[in-house]
Amino acid sequence: MRTGPGRLDPDVQTIISVPDVLHVRPRLSRWLHTPPPALAALGAFLTYLIGSVILWGLPLLGHFDTRYAAMERDIGDPDYFRWALAWTPWALSHGQSPLFTDRVFAPHGADLTWSALVPGPAILAWPVTRAFGTLASYNLLMLLSPALAAWGAYLLCRRITHSFWPSLVGGYLFGFSTYMTGQMQRNLNLVLIFPVPIVVYLVIRRAEGSLGPRTFVALTAISLLGLFSISTELLATTLFFGAIAFALAMVVAGADRSRVGGTALLTTAAFLIVGTIVFVPYVLPAIRNASPEPIQPPDVASADLLGFIVPRDQTLVGGERFAAVSDRFTAVVAEDGSYLGLAGVMVLVGFGITERRRKMTRALLAFVGTVAVLSLGPVLHVDGRATFAMPGALLAHLPLIRNAVPERVNAYTALAVAAIAAIWLARAHGRWAWIRWALVGSTAVMMLPSVRTPPWHFSDRTPAFFSEGTYVTVLRPDENVAIISGSRGESLEWQAESRFSFRMPAGYLGNVAFFGGKDPLEALHGGLFVENPWGHGGPHGFPSSREFSGWIIRHDVTAVVVGDLARSLLEPLVRSVGLEPVYLGQGVSVWRFPTAGAGLVSVADSAEPPGGRRKLLVGVENLPPVSHQTQGRTIAAEAA
Repeated sequence: MRTGPGRLDPDVQTIISVPDVLHVRPRLSRWLHTPPPALAALGAFLTYLIGSVILWGLPLLGHFDTRYAAMERDIGDPDYFRWALAWTPWALSHGQSPLFTDRVFAPHGADLTWSALVPGPAILAWPVTRAFGTLASYNLLMLLSPALAAWGAYLLCRRITHSFWPSLVGGYLFGFSTYMTGQMQRNLNLVLIFPVPIVVYLVIRRAEGSLGPRTFVALTAISLLGLFSISTELLATTLFFGAIAFALAMVVAGADRSRVGGTALLTTAAFLIVGTIVFVPYVLPAIRNASPEPIQPPDVASADLLGFIVPRDQTLVGGERFAAVSDRFTAVVAEDGSYLGLAGVMVLVGFGITERRRKMTRALLAFVGTVAVLSLGPVLHVDGRATFAMPGALLAHLPLIRNAVPERVNAYTALAVAAIAAIWLARAHGRWAWIRWALVGSTAVMMLPSVRTPPWHFSDRTPAFFSEGTYVTVLRPDENVAIISGSRGESLEWQAESRFSFRMPAGYLGNVAFFGGKDPLEALHGGLFVENPWGHGGPHGFPSSREFSGWIIRHDVTAVVVGDLARSLLEPLVRSVGLEPVYLGQGVSVWRFPTAGAGLVSVADSAEPPGGRRKLLVGVENLPPVSHQTQGRTIAAEAA
């Protein structure tokens, strides 16, 4: 209540005293130093999300459903994940198991238990997929992945340190680690790793007693089921390296050994619950269709010893400068998550020195060292040269992780380094504290990726034949259509765009088990000449006309669709087996074997459709009447 102009009621003046006003600034300073936990967690996530958009998303603004948040087109993985995001909802809505498809490798189909299917993200993203398409869903999940991974690591670090800013930095070091920035080039299933730090966070909560046993087991099982629905490889390696982490913790726990052991038993119970749920639908088929040999040779899919301090060519700072060295490494750039940089190594050394009297310091550093050694694979490579055998050779004989790629396991190194950096910063006091912040900050800067457009953010090339629905009038429902797209994986995306209205005799599904027998031509050419005639260098040795014809007959192929990108190269092969075009336009040509009564049909309008005039050659005895929607008008096909 005011008693006069500019005056406060005396009672109010007794409440708002001068000392209270003077304490506003200290309270604000304390709030900025340690914001409320819920608000701090939200702010951390938004910070990471903004960072992800700045690094990978700016060129997508205005092109979210026409450009890829990916780097490598011809490798096939981005288009495969677009197919996978559509496949699981379609299969479930049609009463089919997502773990087997009859749409690819028809007529026999393919088991998908060894494929990176991502059923969980596919279901969650289905509203976006249905409204905006598979590319929008793919881009959304890719941009969310670093933010979610960083946020999960932030929660873990905050629980350990109870300090906001060190935890914010620790989250960044994991969510934007070399592992993450490499996998962002193409592997959706491997960047959606956020359940891993969430599980570790829950373990810390249980070990400290802030979570009851039932709640812990339930939340951990849910997190592990989520991880299973993203990547079975990540689930298997989480179990393996989690067991190593618990063993190391037991060694140093001392009086806390019983508490650590109890937490380990409850975590095992959560894994057993998940295993029981997925045993019949997934584990049994996976065992039945397991490859007798590792899917990727571990001796060449391993980190190089120099890779921990030498940046790869996709690193912003020093990548091009040291490209001549890193190009000799056996590890693929997108898969190699070993790089820490000199500053990162110095952080580990500094942590080991300053925190040497703490029991968990030895366990954390031992874990980092163990994972790093195993990431080197069965043979130590130094500057690309093989030297001597390493303990990683044992992994190829373990049933759960024999197919895990050694160079990928440095994801767990990155998580441990993030926790170490957060702990080290939270304990930084005195005049030399800036040195710790400088080293950790340098580590973060040295890990920044080089994201240039191009080769990043390439455009979608789905032909209008599929995107505009013309396929409905040219291809029969459920017929087996061989698609020669000109780039690996694109045929899958074209099939997904058509809502799986036709089947295909081949397609890039990654690691799949064929149900078509041991046909050498199928194994050699089934996913190559149909998918990517250029491969990764020059043209493949294409099959002969006789081989191609036999392949078509064995797979009951009734139509061949050739993308314009591949037409000039492969049209002679297609013609050589007697196929003739029945449709030309909208980015493709459709070919069939001629039948009696075939005639040339010109489909033309006063206003030509995009791509020019289209022509149709049909066998009237075997094809139903065809009509085409062109520029808003329906034109009936008539024999010439």
